[in-house]
Amino acid sequence: MNIEQLIDSLRFRFGASGVDNARRVAEELVAHLLNCKPLEIYTKRDIQPKNQTEQLRLIKQIEPLAKRIENGEPLQYVVGHVDFFGLQIKCDRRALIPRPETELLVDEVLCSSIWKHKPTSVIDVGTGSGCIALTLAKQRPDANVSAVDLSAEALELAQENAQLNDLQGRVLWLENDLLQGVAEGSADAVVANLPYISSIDYQMLSPSVRDHEPQTALESAPTGMELIQQLAEQARYVLLPGGMLFLEFGHNQGALVRECLEKLGYRNVQIKHDLAGHERMAIAVNP
Repeated sequence: MNIEQLIDSLRFRFGASGVDNARRVAEELVAHLLNCKPLEIYTKRDIQPKNQTEQLRLIKQIEPLAKRIENGEPLQYVVGHVDFFGLQIKCDRRALIPRPETELLVDEVLCSSIWKHKPTSVIDVGTGSGCIALTLAKQRPDANVSAVDLSAEALELAQENAQLNDLQGRVLWLENDLLQGVAEGSADAVVANLPYISSIDYQMLSPSVRDHEPQTALESAPTGMELIQQLAEQARYVLLPGGMLFLEFGHNQGALVRECLEKLGYRNVQIKHDLAGHERMAIAVNP
């Protein structure tokens, strides 16, 4: 069995188990074990097994991982990491898996006007794996970056990711309930991808998400807006005048988030879309 046949076999198995994008998942899994990028499976012949013994060894390595995927476990947890904005972010059940939509949120922060202040102070709230804070620290070494999470386990994972990416000491990690107790006027920007899924919608999530990723990182009962509302209220005091709030939210929450921010007095509220055209991010200025 050559690599192409192996991928076809995995694609069929994963598709039969209800895995979305089954071929892509198969390619990612094989690439992980071959220590290459998915495209290189087809273009770099020197990485492919050279004989039947090597083929059998690869199949033996793949089988327990493939069974985990067939049982609904997310690929990112199976391979143990995800690429995020050029960083390798370790993934496990301690935190939410970083998504491409959150890369767009980070890009909005990096392209904003907050960096005119030197040094810029940024707080990442609900940091989880640390992907947002670490990316900002990597891209803006002149910034003062803090990261907050209520979960001690998530903060432990985030610090492991700091070490994995040679960013030790670049982020101040804080176990805290949102911005509670944070000094007034202490930040140029607050960035957050908080739990925003309602209790009803949580029950309807794909089993690969609901049964494996931490519920506390997904659900904000009962409406999905509770934590966003609370953070936006706190950020009005923590942000400096002219400071900016950056939020990620659910695809059907754009109008609610805009209304929330405008009622709290934020200015220049912008709702941004993800690559699928869904409303996904809010940017607002603290007056």
